[in-house]
Amino acid sequence: MSFAVLAAATTLVGGSNALPVPTVALLTGVHVGRTTATFEFRSAPAAVRAHVRPRSRIVESGSGRRVPLKGNAFLVVSFSPASTAEVHGSTVKFSYTGPGRLRPSSRGPVQELVKIGDFEGQLDWAIGLDRRRAFTVARHGATVTVSFGA
Repeated sequence: MSFAVLAAATTLVGGSNALPVPTVALLTGVHVGRTTATFEFRSAPAAVRAHVRPRSRIVESGSGRRVPLKGNAFLVVSFSPASTAEVHGSTVKFSYTGPGRLRPSSRGPVQELVKIGDFEGQLDWAIGLDRRRAFTVARHGATVTVSFGA
């Protein structure tokens, strides 16, 4: 790395022109209903994206291992920067201690939810549906709810 590039990188990271580092949203709860999936955070994630994926692309981040998921259509919801744990030195404190796989208590469009990624500030959950459906993503403070039409 040349001195000029190193100096520019140092200025951006540690100088007075430093870019603000976004707060990592820590997941605290996940709830699944017949037509909804709700994610609760300590603070709101800066970005929430939802996109349809084929079954073949429901994979674990990092390993690329396929993750089984009930359903015929699949939606992946990505939160960033977000995580299920915070690291302080060599100590890891989990903010979310619930299951990584959830099913609704009664039959409906939502078949199953599974956490497929928690890596480098991106948290991904896959939602298995009975069929492809219209969906909405609503943010209320630090809570994100994905709802599906009946």
